[in-house]
Amino acid sequence: YTVDGSDPGPNSTLYTEPVAINKNSLVKAYAFFKTNSDKSLPSSVAYEEVKVYRWMNAVKTSGRAKGINYRYFQPEGNVDIGSINGKPDETGVTDNISITRKKRKDKFAFDFSGYLKIENDGIYTFYLESDDGSQLLIDDEEIVNNGGYHGAVEKTGRAALKKGYHKIHVLYFDAGGDNSLRLSIQPEGGAKEQIPASNLSH
Repeated sequence: YTVDGSDPGPNSTLYTEPVAINKNSLVKAYAFFKTNSDKSLPSSVAYEEVKVYRWMNAVKTSGRAKGINYRYFQPEGNVDIGSINGKPDETGVTDNISITRKKRKDKFAFDFSGYLKIENDGIYTFYLESDDGSQLLIDDEEIVNNGGYHGAVEKTGRAALKKGYHKIHVLYFDAGGDNSLRLSIQPEGGAKEQIPASNLSH
């Protein structure tokens, strides 16, 4: 057998006792016949490190309203994640995490903040698609970093969230070319969907 993903051969380690695995590994094994060089069909199994999640408790809120806060920036020169600071060119409340309120085609940035309503305790996968860079924070903890200059790319992250309201913060910048931003959520065993406006507040 081998544990590095390579194909085993007659000179590979002979299985005689359980094998300790302490990192991500692809184990492959063959059975060789003693009488000739024939071997069985390959058998393989991937072992991945189990992530232990720290449960993030809901926060207490009062006087919430529908929609999510946004700050919009139109900096001079190059645009990156560092452009999302200082005095914004526009502020307000919008229904959803979207860049439809942009004032020009290229070189702008958004900062969204508010609360995300979680219906049930569970481990949730977040999908953050953007062109160019973006970042998702839940309760001030980074969940997805989709940074850099690139075309539309979707990156994922997971969080264990208790039922209730959690602080949500999304940063986005466009440095030129096409632009897109989409944030989706998927509960364990459930369907992936774009975060609905009804689950956002400020």
